[in-house]
Amino acid sequence: MKNSAKAVVLMALFGVTTSMVSPSAQAASEDECAIWLCLPGGFPSGCGGAKSAMLKRVKKGKSPLPDFVSCAVKSGGSSMTYDYNYAAAIQERRVCKRYTGNQNNSRCVEWETVPAHYQKGKVCAINNQTGSRNPRGCTSTYRYVDVFVDGALTGDTYFWR
Repeated sequence: MKNSAKAVVLMALFGVTTSMVSPSAQAASEDECAIWLCLPGGFPSGCGGAKSAMLKRVKKGKSPLPDFVSCAVKSGGSSMTYDYNYAAAIQERRVCKRYTGNQNNSRCVEWETVPAHYQKGKVCAINNQTGSRNPRGCTSTYRYVDVFVDGALTGDTYFWR
């Protein structure tokens, strides 16, 4: 689904859920509740307050998003959840795809490029004495959040340091 279509779906979901919110049920701030809508789109224009609220929550040792129930009254409709963890940033690298020769004398005859990516659930550990990296090829550690609506991933994973 394209980003503009995702934004329309998220705004529709927001309209439905916010129309069901009672003032007494709102434990989280408006900016904190907006994180649920803005994060899957990568905090587009107009979501600066939500992004600041998320970063403030993380700095205070809280989860990046408030409980969804603190933003909306349960209606039997959609449920929103998230996955929050660390991810190791892995640099682009070339790896041998096919070797020729025997065990004592082999050489690579075909290479492939593995694009830069993140390895979710891992932290990048670099041994300063040997230079070895775990996971292999990592450069740094990021945090990430995935948002799910009824168990389905909504939008792209949001990574930050």
